[in-house]
Amino acid sequence: MLELTQEVKNIRLLIVDDAPSMRSLLSAILKGFGITHIFEASDGKEAMQFMQKSNIDLIFCDWEMPKLDGLQLFSELKKDEQLQKIPFVLVTSMAELDKVKMAMQAGVKDYIVKPFKQDTILSKIIELFNDTDIPNF
Repeated sequence: MLELTQEVKNIRLLIVDDAPSMRSLLSAILKGFGITHIFEASDGKEAMQFMQKSNIDLIFCDWEMPKLDGLQLFSELKKDEQLQKIPFVLVTSMAELDKVKMAMQAGVKDYIVKPFKQDTILSKIIELFNDTDIPNF
């Protein structure tokens, strides 16, 4: 079974989702992998405010949210020189080809479709950090 290195387990991860149950589920999965620095935001606006004050190494973000949705948040992050470096994973139930294309055209490279398996989350984290590639902020 794949495992995360201690260095990867120490990343600071932000879950952005308007559904408390989805934030709790994803948080429980991540804690099961040994990741302990997990933060949550209920929408993109709250996430932006949090990230302007705190260093984050990875974002898992829902697409459909009030105030500032996932694609809008992604666009806002790309405007900020520091925040644009943070790996961003869109976690959404929107799997239709036109929606995936829309996200890719906006620049989103990492996309996980709900419902997902725990292994999908683990594989994505390993892929993003390649076991050693932790961003330095």
